[in-house]
Amino acid sequence: MSSPLAVVTGTSSGIGAAIAKALLDNNWRVVGISRRTPDISNPNYTHVTLDLTDTDKVSAVTSEILKAHGDITLLVNNAGVGHFAPHEELSVKQIDQMVKLNLLAPLVLTRGFLRSLKETSGYIIGISSFSALESSSFGAAYAATKAGLEHFQKSLFDEVRKRGVKVTTITPDITRTPFYDHLNFYPQEGEEFAVTPECVAEAVIEILNSRSGTVTTQVVLRPARLGLGKRGKAHPYSES
Repeated sequence: MSSPLAVVTGTSSGIGAAIAKALLDNNWRVVGISRRTPDISNPNYTHVTLDLTDTDKVSAVTSEILKAHGDITLLVNNAGVGHFAPHEELSVKQIDQMVKLNLLAPLVLTRGFLRSLKETSGYIIGISSFSALESSSFGAAYAATKAGLEHFQKSLFDEVRKRGVKVTTITPDITRTPFYDHLNFYPQEGEEFAVTPECVAEAVIEILNSRSGTVTTQVVLRPARLGLGKRGKAHPYSES
């Protein structure tokens, strides 16, 4: 039998790249979706270059992947973006980008792959954010998109569990990725101040290796200590 197939979004770097590499190391085939091609050299990796905020193309790509590769066993909705400022200072373009990438794209991708995942009794894993669980000053819109993803995943599990589909939300707190490159705050240096992308990837592998009759519906990953640096005239930031 051929290796199971996973579709992972946001594989150009950070958490998505780490998840793709971990899956490949565990004998999965991976189709990665992102705007930039990652540094992954593996014959079992296929890249699809796509702007996930383009809803029409997102809808079409699910059919193209299924036609080219067959049924999938895992969908990882990882791609995301965050803009943090007092809400009145966010541009409409920034709000639109967060809603489309963080929430709309996962809903559309899940819709497109769901029948295939029912056939394989597969897994849907959504990468959320700790911001979804608490109030998030200067990040209300971002937190809203991630909270929407969390609620969608929770409700979807109740809808599809009778068909054997497993749905899990992984909720990392501050994670050391390029996510912070365009922001005015970032995690301090030191392993205790940030989760690593590899930690999230390890959680994915543990979920896939769990007893088939038990579903872990949520995993929360937090650094041991909270420590943020700031660039320029940074807005205050809080996860609580």
